[in-house]
Amino acid sequence: MLRLPIRMKPSILLLCALLIASNGWWIYRTVDQGVTNTYREQERYEVANRVVALSALATEAVAGKPKSEAEATLRRLFPDEEPFEKEGVLHTLWISLPLSKEGRVTGVAIDDATRETAKPVPERARQAGVAKP
Repeated sequence: MLRLPIRMKPSILLLCALLIASNGWWIYRTVDQGVTNTYREQERYEVANRVVALSALATEAVAGKPKSEAEATLRRLFPDEEPFEKEGVLHTLWISLPLSKEGRVTGVAIDDATRETAKPVPERARQAGVAKP
């Protein structure tokens, strides 16, 4: 059996303790990051669903209104923003209202990424091929 000098034993014990502490720290960080990511994903999901719900409500409120009335409403609600029309859509900084050929508002536009985030998690997993239908 190999015998270590007495003065080396404390340094070996110290290095082993530091190695265990370091590994414990990295395990803690990994678990903490996983929990944080889970909370962030849930928050994004909830915000996306609020956006979808509010856009459905807003669509009911503005659908069928003429462009001039929609512009007046947008100017009244958002005085610091100037609405403009581009490619058949009435835009402000944060809201886009698609227009029909007759110049009437058809609803509130939402980007596809927000709609995708708002889908229930099992549906997104099924589309990704992770979950069975």
